[in-house]
Amino acid sequence: MANENAPPMGFLAVEVNIARPPGDPFNEQTWSFPLIRETVSGSSVADIVTDKQYGDEFIERFVAAGIKLAERGAVGIMTSCGFLAMAQKKLSARLPIPIATSSLIQIPTLRAIINHTHKIGLLTYDASRLTDRHLTELGIDPASVHIFGAPPRGYLRGYVSRGDPYDSENVEQELITMAKQLLHSAQDKIGAIVLECTNMAPHGESIHRATGLPVYDVYTLGEWFYSGLNRKNPSYWAMRKPRDQKV
Repeated sequence: MANENAPPMGFLAVEVNIARPPGDPFNEQTWSFPLIRETVSGSSVADIVTDKQYGDEFIERFVAAGIKLAERGAVGIMTSCGFLAMAQKKLSARLPIPIATSSLIQIPTLRAIINHTHKIGLLTYDASRLTDRHLTELGIDPASVHIFGAPPRGYLRGYVSRGDPYDSENVEQELITMAKQLLHSAQDKIGAIVLECTNMAPHGESIHRATGLPVYDVYTLGEWFYSGLNRKNPSYWAMRKPRDQKV
């Protein structure tokens, strides 16, 4: 449960009306911290999930919404689509508070701690539009990542972009199948999995259980991000007496 007295995280929401279960970053119940939102006008799924560079007007709308969040007291900002990795540098340069646009931000750290002979598996909403530019924008070597995308006529893309009813069980099974297909196509040389799409996060634990691999997503990013924005010592530290140490 979020501490209501803690400073809030800001969230830049896109213009899409879909189910937002716990685990989705738009849902306040997802987080251990308070969340405040601003919707960015002209930010449909089609506008964001693209292999094209974002135009100046598009970036300006995100900047304006981000400034509103800062004025409302947000200590940091997150967004609702991993494809916005391509806007990370432009937004961080323009906003007065830190912003983490995409779960892909975690890949450079994972690359440093995962066996170098293994790739980072990346499950994405649309593999045909996730390009090397999304990776190199964050300093990621595309050769170190193995990408696998959701089926165009599948359950995930159906409820996000086509307005199909949300079917949690079928979405979860689809994602587990995707993860297993990812491992097979990479000949099991995957050291960790990153979920690009924010709508995949509610199923991160199930993917972890099904593959036995570390899984990172917008939830793991947000909790890490906020832990530094509002750095606190755990309460249980104060309840433990220091042990006598002999040199």
